[in-house]
Amino acid sequence: MQELTTTSYGVVRDADFFDKAKGFKAITGAEVISIDRENKSIQIKMLKTGETIERFYNKLVIATGATPKNPPFPVTENPAVRTFTRPDDAVNFRKLAETGQIGNAVIIGGGFIGCELMGACAELWGIETTLIEAENQLLPFAMDPEMAVIARREARRNNINLLTGARVEKIDTDTDGNPTVHVQGHEPIKTDYAFLCLGVHPNVSLAEHCGLDIGKTGGIKVNEFMQTSDSDIYAGGDCVESTHQLSGKEFYIPMGSLANRHGRVIAEHIAGVGRPFPGALGAVLIKIFEMNIGSVGLSETTALKNDINAMAVWGSFPDKPDYYPESSTFTLKMIFDKDNGHLLGLQAAGKGDICRRIDSFSVHLQYKATIDNLLDFEHGYSPPYSEALDPLHHLAGMAKAKLEGYEIANPEEIRNYLEDSIIRLDVRETDEANAEPAPLKSNGETFPIKTIPLKELTNRLDELDRNKEIHIICKRGVRSYQAARILKSAGFERIKILGGGVQALL
Repeated sequence: MQELTTTSYGVVRDADFFDKAKGFKAITGAEVISIDRENKSIQIKMLKTGETIERFYNKLVIATGATPKNPPFPVTENPAVRTFTRPDDAVNFRKLAETGQIGNAVIIGGGFIGCELMGACAELWGIETTLIEAENQLLPFAMDPEMAVIARREARRNNINLLTGARVEKIDTDTDGNPTVHVQGHEPIKTDYAFLCLGVHPNVSLAEHCGLDIGKTGGIKVNEFMQTSDSDIYAGGDCVESTHQLSGKEFYIPMGSLANRHGRVIAEHIAGVGRPFPGALGAVLIKIFEMNIGSVGLSETTALKNDINAMAVWGSFPDKPDYYPESSTFTLKMIFDKDNGHLLGLQAAGKGDICRRIDSFSVHLQYKATIDNLLDFEHGYSPPYSEALDPLHHLAGMAKAKLEGYEIANPEEIRNYLEDSIIRLDVRETDEANAEPAPLKSNGETFPIKTIPLKELTNRLDELDRNKEIHIICKRGVRSYQAARILKSAGFERIKILGGGVQALL
């Protein structure tokens, strides 16, 4: 745990470090118990002695962080039922896991912490793991449903017992002293350890008690310079609410990356520089087993809720050329505004390098870029790192195609839309299609798929019924788009492209 508190060059960030290296005094073992705004003073309780002292300020910064949310169901007190937000939570669990005292664990909550913890329990410790999420998908605040399915598949590939759309009724203790989790509609789950990963809420008690304004999300309300309703008091980190750069709406996003940026804005404004904080875009990255998952900007769901005329395209891509030995793939979903072409959001899931794409897209969002701006994006090209055209270029091209009238359907829509009146056209090479069949099933029944390789499609159009809707499938989506061009030019009207191809279905 000490590594978490050290610099990159191995020096512990203790009180002595801040005094000598940074030039200010850090008082530890002390709790601020009240703020007197009228007299510009704070009351401090020294935890070892119980002594209360007073200190005065010209400027004050509140960085009280966040606290775990209380469960909305009864929990019998048990040392084997804990949150997972602080170092001592990790230390406690690790001691038990290392000594073989945990054979199975239940994680309640499928957000960032819950999903990362799921991977650690199962992969690092070999613990039989159950994850319970009240929403119908994992990562409900970061991913749209059809992208979250990729995370679900990765969890199940790694033998996670996954319960989504499931409500925990209570946690009690059995006669052996172990937790039992009661889930509506399911048999009670007896476990050695239960994690409450229900999220956090901003710790605003000090701010609230001294009369500072609290925002709609429960965080301290701040302006662009991180000043509270009292101009001499600043606040930053997980205790404040943010403004979304795209929607203009307040939201709460506790991220260490934002907290560090808040600190710089506060310090510079106190020093008289005055550089504002522009708001947040919600960039997140997590790893679930071998799967990299991330998003930035607005989801399609959120954009539509904000009355934005949002559209989306999907694609699966290699992160570097297929011939390169270390090539891996990922699936991307890009959201954009149909009315003006402005970019709105990007979601990514796969084993490839998604971080580069999330970060690049974040910059485009910050500068209000459009689909055309994304097409003009100049990236660093070399086979060890990327293809000559980046996946973001391909997404921009697909977005323009969709605006031209080509229907690009999401993977789950195609998978679940399997009526006999549909022609499912696979334009991969025959050997390729036979080696990796498209997993299109309903109630265990595999629907027929017609394979016509792209290079043969022009000469075999008479094999297709022009009165039926045609769903085009390839490995990643690029050949499907080319096939759609051929069919549309030949007069076919009811065409859908599987966004992301077979890769997005696996």
